[in-house]
Amino acid sequence: MYENLLPALGHLVEPLNIFLMLCGLAGGIIVGALPGLTATMGVALMVPMTFSMNATSGLIMLGAIYIGAIYGGSNSACLICTPGTPSSVATTWDGWPLSKAGKADTALYASLLSSAFGGLVGALFLLLAARPLAMFALNFQGPESFWLCIFGLSTIAVMSTGNMLKGLLSGALGLLVSTIGIDPLEGTTRFTFGFYPLVQGIEVIPAMIGLFSFSQVLVLVASKRDYIAAFNPQKGVFTAVAKKLFTDCKRVLLLSSGIGTVVGMLPGAGGEIASIIAYNEAKRWDAKPERFGTGVVEGVAASESSNNAVIGGSLIPMLTLGIPGSAVAAIILGALLAKGIQPGFKIFTETADLAYTFMLSQVVGNLLLIPVGYFLAKIIARLLNVKLNYVAITIVVLSVIGSYAIRNSLLDVWVVLAFGLIGFFGGRIGLDTGALALGIILGPMIEENLGKSMDLSRAMGNLGTVFFSSKTVIVLMGLTALSCVTPLFLARRKAKTVCEADEQGNPLPSEQEVLPQTSGKADLLSGLCFLGTAALFYTANHDLEGAGRVFPIGLQAFLAVGALLLFALAWKKGFTYKDKEFLTSLPRVLGLLALTGAYLALINVVGFFVMSFAFMAVAATYLGDPSTTLAKRLGLGVAVGAGVCLAVWIVFTLLLLVPTPEGILF
Repeated sequence: MYENLLPALGHLVEPLNIFLMLCGLAGGIIVGALPGLTATMGVALMVPMTFSMNATSGLIMLGAIYIGAIYGGSNSACLICTPGTPSSVATTWDGWPLSKAGKADTALYASLLSSAFGGLVGALFLLLAARPLAMFALNFQGPESFWLCIFGLSTIAVMSTGNMLKGLLSGALGLLVSTIGIDPLEGTTRFTFGFYPLVQGIEVIPAMIGLFSFSQVLVLVASKRDYIAAFNPQKGVFTAVAKKLFTDCKRVLLLSSGIGTVVGMLPGAGGEIASIIAYNEAKRWDAKPERFGTGVVEGVAASESSNNAVIGGSLIPMLTLGIPGSAVAAIILGALLAKGIQPGFKIFTETADLAYTFMLSQVVGNLLLIPVGYFLAKIIARLLNVKLNYVAITIVVLSVIGSYAIRNSLLDVWVVLAFGLIGFFGGRIGLDTGALALGIILGPMIEENLGKSMDLSRAMGNLGTVFFSSKTVIVLMGLTALSCVTPLFLARRKAKTVCEADEQGNPLPSEQEVLPQTSGKADLLSGLCFLGTAALFYTANHDLEGAGRVFPIGLQAFLAVGALLLFALAWKKGFTYKDKEFLTSLPRVLGLLALTGAYLALINVVGFFVMSFAFMAVAATYLGDPSTTLAKRLGLGVAVGAGVCLAVWIVFTLLLLVPTPEGILF
């Protein structure tokens, strides 16, 4: 290895390769920050450009885009509570509260430095320990992958401390939603409810955009604030964040980066699972785990260091075994094959210069991410200084184009609206959107790997033999059990804190801080929602056969039993709760929903750009300051709509070649 590093470094410092790396990082950050445009899409769009380059330069650029895009998702996650990529979902849990508290620069710098650190750890593992780690990844078959996903799902128990029942039910609801479409075990359609386009299933990214982006738009509109959050950048924040990360958060960074690297090696796992597990472990072992979710640097560090460490991990089996650990790694594998290069152990002998130059570029790329990300973060942060109504309607337009670009399907656009409503109204009654998102993300992987395990059980005798014959499975089962009982220890720790504070004469925390409460009315409404969903899916069970029936039936039974428990809690608490502030802001929210519904209904008739311009002009006028004249509000709306549509046309249509819904007009 060492004899190949010096020639690789010589290739890497060539001016063209440095330029391509910087362009790839900047482009990847921008793509990652835009809702719906994933790292997979960004790398795939650039693959044709590499055909005119030599293999080394093309790989360097694709690897840099991968690094930038995974980090870029954290920018929108922190600033507007919208994960730019699915792996940034956990970043919203602390990044967004930091921004709301006026510390957006702290959140952005924490995500930047954590991403660079995690990516660097993953790249070093790729460079120094690729071969043994690749052999370890081969041990993960159906049972191991199934329990890894269950372990990721068990984080709901920790996330939902104080309201665990609704958290678990929300996760089960997400799992049930993920079963819509084609049954992976039997190959038949299910839960389409007579609407044929649902055969496609519920795509993860549009669902995430709806839950975290569109729902947040409705929350912001309901708040009647002028700006998303107060933002006054202070000098020395970058240095202060760096000092905190590498003094107080060393353990979190190292543990999360290790988790990300290992999970990245496992085919199909990816940054979503890595960030969720890392966040859960950081919270579990923190001295004050209740801080997580309120805006702490440790939460951002755990999520971002792990999902960026996934990059190096996912490239390990791709280079050494020809088995990609992620969708992006699969695209890079395709680019290698197009150049006539066959990944595997021979790549380290026959094309050693290429292999080591690419791996070394991952190390250098993560170092260069800091200055490039720092420069772009200062620009992106200015978003908080734009009027809220203009930001809100722009997010709606970006959500439409981002969701449509996934499969060129209008169904995904309506999925954004549907899950936006679930996120907004469900949040009012205690629905855990984070747990719901986990269920949607992990559901297909859980069911697919459960099916593989059941197939193995037919050959090995029974399912117990399949699970208990692997030491890896036993370890994962133990970690899952530990994750489930953690909330009990957290509750005891809180109770002990209360007792100690009482004995020392210190002010006691409020009952709400010790044990979060929800109203009886909220419990009743959420119970009705869970029971109604279970009943709706149960009516469609007659189409199911064989093994594909087991998973949904179990989820429906769990939702029904949980709903009955919520009814009992609601009866015990009473129904006196009434949110006057919400009722006051509801007409404003319903008005925006009506405009959005009309926009989506006509977009495929009139055309994306014309309808987007009309929507932005009318919505900006509707949401504008009522103290100004109608003419002024309309004029500003027209100007903003024209400017945004022009920018979207240049960036998405001309540069990125992203398709948009077409209609009669342009």
